[in-house]
Amino acid sequence: MVQQDIASYIYQISGQNPFLCMQCGTCTASCTGREAMDFPPRTVMRMLQMGNLAVLDLKSIWVCSTCLICTARCPRGIDIARLMEALRVINLRRGREVLVAEKIPPELLLKVPQMALTSGFRKLSA
Repeated sequence: MVQQDIASYIYQISGQNPFLCMQCGTCTASCTGREAMDFPPRTVMRMLQMGNLAVLDLKSIWVCSTCLICTARCPRGIDIARLMEALRVINLRRGREVLVAEKIPPELLLKVPQMALTSGFRKLSA
């Protein structure tokens, strides 16, 4: 994947155009997970606009809980949560899984609700 292609690839997957973002910061101000992110949603959007492939290595795209608050408040109508999902999809298609079943400690399996495990696998593995 070349730098210029990241935005068009995101558009193909999500149907969202990162170039519509005017960098107002509403998404970052609304984000419930911004404290745990390495870069806030606004910066992720700017990295996409600039064609920076390092966006695929950010912790932020995996921390996004897809709560849709940023999407609901975006004045340009961008579904930012869908963009974050598209970035995760690209990583999963490249074989980069965050949650590998064999690496989950057995004692954790006894503590974590099954529904949490199921949604974790849907989001973080291929």
